[in-house]
Amino acid sequence: MKAELQEKEVLAMYDVRGIQGYIFKSNVAKEIIGASALVEKIVTGGLQKYIEGLDAEVQKNYMIDWENDDDQAFLKNQDVMMQVMFVGGGNAYVLFRKGSECQKVNQFLGKYILDATYSLNLSIAVIEKTDSYNADYNKINLELRKIKAYMSLTQPMGALPFMAADTITGYPITGKDSKKSEYLCTEAKLKRKAFPEQESEKVFDRMVSEKGDNSLLAVVHMDGNQMGIQIQEKMSRIGPYEDAIPAMRKISKEIAVTFRDTFDRMLAYMDELAPKVKKNVRNKLYREIVVAGDDITFVCNAKLAIPAVKFFLENIGADKNYSACGGIAFFNSHFPFSDAYQVAEACCDSAKKRAKQKSCRGKNNEVGNFLDFQMCTNIRAARLDSYREKHYLTDGEYFIARPYFIPAKKDRGKVNAKNKKYSIERMEQWSEVFSHMPRSKAKQLRNIIPMGKNEIEKTLSFLASRGYKTLAESQEEYQVWYDALELMDLYIGGDENEIND
Repeated sequence: MKAELQEKEVLAMYDVRGIQGYIFKSNVAKEIIGASALVEKIVTGGLQKYIEGLDAEVQKNYMIDWENDDDQAFLKNQDVMMQVMFVGGGNAYVLFRKGSECQKVNQFLGKYILDATYSLNLSIAVIEKTDSYNADYNKINLELRKIKAYMSLTQPMGALPFMAADTITGYPITGKDSKKSEYLCTEAKLKRKAFPEQESEKVFDRMVSEKGDNSLLAVVHMDGNQMGIQIQEKMSRIGPYEDAIPAMRKISKEIAVTFRDTFDRMLAYMDELAPKVKKNVRNKLYREIVVAGDDITFVCNAKLAIPAVKFFLENIGADKNYSACGGIAFFNSHFPFSDAYQVAEACCDSAKKRAKQKSCRGKNNEVGNFLDFQMCTNIRAARLDSYREKHYLTDGEYFIARPYFIPAKKDRGKVNAKNKKYSIERMEQWSEVFSHMPRSKAKQLRNIIPMGKNEIEKTLSFLASRGYKTLAESQEEYQVWYDALELMDLYIGGDENEIND
C-alpha cells in the first residue's frame, strides 16, 4: 500500500480469483462439495477471524454484517474502524478509517485464504476515499482491473522429484485419508475437512438414472445478463456515500434474493420431475455448488438439466427486469469435472454472445435468455469454439442450431418476438417427434446429418418411403434435428417406452 494512504480513510475492494476452477479441480464429490463450502463466504469469514483476534472492547467498531447493520455507521461514527459496505458480484467493498488498518487486514486476509484453501488467490485494490462514492466506485474498479491484468496467479510449488505427488494437482502428498487409505495433498485434505457431515460422499453417484456406461450427469453454469450495466445505470446519478451505500445494498440484496428465490423454485420443479427420470427416487437428483448473486453453478441428473435451466430462465425476469444465460455440459462420471465445468462456462459464454447480438436485442436494448449445451466425450471440448469447428462443421456450415432462446414470461422490449427463430420450442417439438420414432431410425438420421446435405436428402427420401414424410417437408430444420437427436436419450417429455425399438 502507498505510504500516503496510511493515515487516510480508504476504500478497499476484494476479489477471490479462480473459485470455480478450485471447486472443480477434483473428481471426488467430497472435495468438490467441501471446496464449495470453503469458498462460500471466504472473504467475510476471513474478516470475522481478524475481528475475533482483536480486544473485545474494540470489536464492535469492526462491522461486517452488511445486510443488517446501520448503513451510515462509518459515516456518522468516527470510532468505526472498518465497515463492509456490501458484497456483490463476487466482490466485497470495505471502508477503513485508516489505510494502516486496511494494510493489517489485507495481510491477515491473504494468509487466511491460503491457510483455508491452500491455492486460491486474492486480488485487492485500495484507493483514498473521497466524498463521491460514484467517482470512487469507478476508480477502484478500474484499479482492480489493472491489478488483475498484471497479477500472475500464483500456485503452490509442485512436488519435487523425490516426493510423491497428487495425480490431479501435482502438489506434494502430505497426508492420508485413514478411512479410505488414500494419500492426499494439503488442498485435498482441506476440502475434505470442509465436507458437511450430514452429506453423503456418493451424492453424485445417486443422481444418475442408472449405473454403468450411460450414467450421465450435467454441470450447469448460469449468469445474469448486464447486471453490472444495470447497477451502473441505477447508481450513476447518486454521488454521496450517504445515499450510495443504502442504494447499493438494496440493489445487491435484490439481485441475490431474486436469483436465489428463482433457483429454489427451480429445485422444487426438479423434484417434481424426478419420478419421470428415476424410479424409486430416494435422494435429490441435484446439488448446488455456487449460488452467489447472479452467479449460479450446480450439478444434476443429465435428464433434468434442460428442463431445469429452461424453468429458471423463463422465471428469472418475472418480477424484476432481469435476464440470464445458461450453459450445460453433459458428461459421464469418468470425465474430469474441471473440464466439464469449463465446457459449461464456455457454453454460457456462447449463449451470451448470441444474446448480445444487435438483431437479438429488444427495442430498448434488452438482452434475452439463451442457453447452450454440449455433450462431453473429449477433454478438448473445454475449448468449445475450436472443438465445434472440428466436430460440428460440414459443407462450411454448422449442423447445430444452438444456442437456443428461452422466452420469458414477461416479454420486455418484444425480445420474445425477435428471437422466435431461436426458440427452444423448435427443439422440443422435434424431440417429441423423434421420441415416437424407432430408435434405430433416429440414430440413423443423427449419424447422417454430419455427412452433409446430399446424404441427408438420401436418408430423408428413404424415411419418407417408410412413412416419415414430415421430415422431408422440413429439411431446412436439420440443424435443430441434430441438437434434438444428440439429446434424444435425455428427453423426458414423451413416453419413454416409445423411444426404444
